[in-house]
This record gives sequence, structure tokens and C-alpha cells, in this order.
Amino acid sequence: MAKTTSPLLHSGGIWLLFLAALRETSFMAMTFRTFTLLAFVLTFGGIQAVANDALPDEKPLWPDGQLGREIYYADGEKSRAPEVSDTSPSGSNRVFSQISKPTYAIHRPEKPNGVALVICPGGGYRDVWLDREGHDLALWLKPFGVTSLVLKYRTNNAKFPDDVYIPTVTSDARQAIRLLREEAANLSIDPNKIGISGFSAGGNLALNVLFHEGAEEETRANFAGLFYPWFRQDDYAAAIEQDPANTPPIFVMNAADDPITPAHRCVEFYGKLLKAKVKKTELHIVNQGSHGFDLGEGRGGSTPMWKESFVKWMADVGF
Repeated sequence: MAKTTSPLLHSGGIWLLFLAALRETSFMAMTFRTFTLLAFVLTFGGIQAVANDALPDEKPLWPDGQLGREIYYADGEKSRAPEVSDTSPSGSNRVFSQISKPTYAIHRPEKPNGVALVICPGGGYRDVWLDREGHDLALWLKPFGVTSLVLKYRTNNAKFPDDVYIPTVTSDARQAIRLLREEAANLSIDPNKIGISGFSAGGNLALNVLFHEGAEEETRANFAGLFYPWFRQDDYAAAIEQDPANTPPIFVMNAADDPITPAHRCVEFYGKLLKAKVKKTELHIVNQGSHGFDLGEGRGGSTPMWKESFVKWMADVGF
């Protein structure tokens, strides 16, 4: 797939960005955001996008014989490629549906800090927006030392009932955590610093991992990031109240103008966490972004900063 590259991010553009920052403020007074942007550009060698063939290889999520056939599509997996944003770190925008054979890809930073994150892209459980809400965040997190596993989980394109589909897709996300924990030594990650995150329906999947029954010790998440999450009709109050001490730290983010996964559901969920005295939780409601704003670039000044807040929050709570 062709990638788009912003002229600003050619080799000369790096210095233009640097000089522009110097013009606006002294070097020592540069904002955290300016340094973050410069570090990101320099880390990726002066180019805006990573070619598809430079992304990590996808591997089967389940070993042979363990996948099962609860979710199956006779005509196979489908994909499409909407327009790519010129701010996309991956330079790609693939969307997959009819997924019956889940896969994963791991992004390994040069200097891992011991933290690992499973990223579940969104798509209403019908699609998986693998790049915009998967690889792009993983690439953005690499300079901070975070190891990311981008999950292409099974989708529901045939109206499978919830009692079939939800346990199946939840098992996919838990398997991703298990893989990271099993490979912790090889990946230079701490097995006690493995989180689950997700955008929209991927956020619902992360919630299922945290609160649905059936979790084993090796599939438990140590923390979670919920990015404009879809709560569906689920009420997690009982699960939170039942075992608040074992509810991990949770970061919640949404836009006030989200018409699909309304921000008030995030506020209600956060209120339940506070009521149960769940520690180390954090809620961010940005002013604008609508739904599906992924990394937030081009949605005003404060919206893109949710990523920096997430990184700082992870450090604040010990990850």
C-alpha cells in the first residue's frame, strides 16, 4: 500500500521544526509536547510513515488445535483500505472484517522499559481498524520504551449471539496477555507490568478482560487503558464492588462531543471506580474529537495530548 509523507518531515523539515520551536520559546523553556514531537520525528529517522513491510510480522494468536471453530466465515477474511491520514505513523489504514483466525504483531522498542501493552483496535466488533487504532499507537509508544502487542481479534459479522461471541473474543485478548507473559524474558518486559488497552469496541474488549469471569492468573492485566470505550449495555458496578482490591489501575479517555460512545458513560464508570475506592484510576474528557479520533492529531491543541497523559499516568502508578 502506498504511504503518504508530509513535506515537513523530510530531512530538511526536521530542522525547520526545530528552528520554529526555538523561535517561539527559548530552548530550556520548550514545552514537554515540543520535546515529545521532536523526539518522535528524530526517532523515526526524519520520515513520517513506516512502510507496511517495516511493520512487525503478524503471527497466529493460537497454537495449532487450540483455536476452535466458534467463529467461522466460509468465504474468508475481508479487508479494505480507506484514505490514510498524513499524520499516521504507520502510513497505512487497513480495516479487516470476517476475522476467524486472529493474529498479533509485537513492536519492540530499542530500549524497553519493562512495560508491555496489548492494543485492541476498535470497529464495533464488525471490523478491526488495525493501523489507525493499533499500529499507530504502538509506533508512537516505542520511543518511550513500551513494548506493544497489536491484536487482530475475531470479529462478529454473522450475528453470533453474545454468549458465543463475547467469551470467544475475550479469550483472544487474554491469550495475547498470556503470550506476553510467557515471552517476558525474551521481550525484556516485567511480567507484572502487562496492560490491556482498546479503542471503542476494543475498549469494551479490554473491559471484558478485566471483569468477565474465567480469567486465569497468567491472563490478568496489571493495568488498563480505555480510549473512547464502548460500554454496550453492560454494567460493571457489581464486578467492581465485588473485588475492588483486585481491580487494576485504569486510565479512561474520551471526547465530550463523542456521539457514538458518549462521554457520560465514562464519567459514570469512573464514578463507580471512585465509589469502590479503586486506586490509581484517572479520567480525561477532552473538549473535542468526536468519535474515532485515534491519536488525536488535527483535533485541536489539547486532544492529541491524551497520549502523553497516558504515558505519564503509567509512570505515576508504577508502570
